[in-house]
Amino acid sequence: MKRYFLFSYLAFLLAGSQSVAAQIENTMFQDLLSVAGQHLKLNGLGLRKATLFKVRVYAAGLYLVTPSQNSEAILNSTHPKVLVMKFLRDVSQQQINEAWDATFQNSKIKFYQELVQLKKIMPNAKEGDTLEYVFLSDKTEFKINKVAIENMPSGEWGKALLATWIGNNPPTEELKRGLLGIKDSD
Repeated sequence: MKRYFLFSYLAFLLAGSQSVAAQIENTMFQDLLSVAGQHLKLNGLGLRKATLFKVRVYAAGLYLVTPSQNSEAILNSTHPKVLVMKFLRDVSQQQINEAWDATFQNSKIKFYQELVQLKKIMPNAKEGDTLEYVFLSDKTEFKINKVAIENMPSGEWGKALLATWIGNNPPTEELKRGLLGIKDSD
């Protein structure tokens, strides 16, 4: 009997120690991330759907030091931020880069060098791959499947990059609301 309670207690502790907070489209996201010595909390989850047929492309999670539903406050914050994308289907480098061209069509001149560099590092994403954007005060780190692949400047570029998901012209309002943790009213 004592052994049963001991095993039950250990199972309870182990289950409670896992940091899986939420899921979307059967894709799990951690509750917390540690970045630059700070703990970031999952702010919200969103799903990127594309085309007229609403093809599911990726699930994304936004992590912040202090959760917020205010996109301007998030973009202007100097605290670390992380956007994690988990691909739900294969997406070619060409498709990703065409999306970046469309996203930055109004500011290609301003961020020309940064956009060229970003497009060079974009991978062919396979279903199940993870792409992370780590926004720090002095740089923006890019990781594929937890492996760092590139650092770029932060500042205005980092803010513009994060704004592509939560700013005035996101890929979809549904994705933006999800990342901001805004629940749709029923």
